[in-house]
Amino acid sequence: MKLSWFVVLLITVVYLMKKQIVTTEPRGVLANNPLNIESNVNNNWVGKMTPSVDKRFETFRAPEYGFRAGAILLRDTYQKRYGLETINELIHKFAPSHENESDHYAQFVASQLGVSPHEPINLQSDATLAKMMHAMSVMEVGRFYSLEQAQEGVRMA
Repeated sequence: MKLSWFVVLLITVVYLMKKQIVTTEPRGVLANNPLNIESNVNNNWVGKMTPSVDKRFETFRAPEYGFRAGAILLRDTYQKRYGLETINELIHKFAPSHENESDHYAQFVASQLGVSPHEPINLQSDATLAKMMHAMSVMEVGRFYSLEQAQEGVRMA
């Protein structure tokens, strides 16, 4: 009887420890959403998982699908539709200052691309878009994703 109680206790402790370890990962990592793209019922992204594991942010089947959605959002919506040309403009739209340190975010992304935050960039260039999204993923969730994963997302877009 004492042994079975100990086994139940041990299994419970191990379960809770694993649960704690898993939940310490950033939301975007848990949701395969490297850029923390917010949920929107109007977006039927390829690779989107429903229901989402997060109420606020999209969940994707794999991180590459999250990068794919980011590529479409940045290139087609922000740059083509809204005419945003600089990293500063793009980041302030993507990560507004009421929730983020947008100036710092834009400066970091620009430094990773080797340009000024106020210099126009061409997101029609797959290489530029992938580098930008990779830098953004570092700001959003940390160093969990590779440039190759961002490149694959761009290729899929």
